[in-house]
Amino acid sequence: MDVDRLIRAAISELVRVQTVNGSYFVNLPILYPDGSFVTIKIDPQGHGFRISDGGFAYREAEDVGAARSFKRAAKRFAEEYEADVGDRAIFVDVSHDQIERAICDVAAVSWRVADHICSRAFDEDEAALADELSARLVKIFGAESVQGGKSIRGVSTNEWPVSAVVTSHGHSTVFQAVSNHAGSIYKASTAFRDLAGLSHAPRLVAFVRDKKTLGAKISLLAPGKVIEEAQPDYTIEKAAA
Repeated sequence: MDVDRLIRAAISELVRVQTVNGSYFVNLPILYPDGSFVTIKIDPQGHGFRISDGGFAYREAEDVGAARSFKRAAKRFAEEYEADVGDRAIFVDVSHDQIERAICDVAAVSWRVADHICSRAFDEDEAALADELSARLVKIFGAESVQGGKSIRGVSTNEWPVSAVVTSHGHSTVFQAVSNHAGSIYKASTAFRDLAGLSHAPRLVAFVRDKKTLGAKISLLAPGKVIEEAQPDYTIEKAAA
């Protein structure tokens, strides 16, 4: 086995460069919330270069309906790295000996801005989904059987806040609203695994808007069941039976 060749090949896959109309686009091994790679745009100008994120963080904000929040959030993070913020892009103008640092700085700001804006948007979505879930659970099982905003201690002794706990048919079922943001999925995944290790583990159910939007990450919600918002009430009742 040629270890050196394998490692170099792997690295070449992690960082890619392509040229389009005189601009250089560098794909970095950092992922935006939508799963795409953070991409830096390099434009030669005069005796230096403009290093920008090509407006990709703005597009992430636009995709979740938060484009108006872009400039405010970008300025907040850009100050840390002495980067500039335009209407739709984060950038710095540098000389040739500052390119490496500029690429790292702009990539960091772009990722942080996109993650911050998308996290807030998806947190709001998760909260709205949790409210809808609680209303449906009360309708199905009755208010006396539903506890909202409860925390349960897992096998690790960590307390996990969950959307709701339903007591029915002599046992408990944990229902957790999960948005398609990675943070929401990972939080539910970790909680489910910890709660599943209890000697008298509750049933575990993730309530999502659309399974397709979770992509491959849906597998992380095992050992819980996954129920979509559009599914009928009897599906929720069956999950707790």
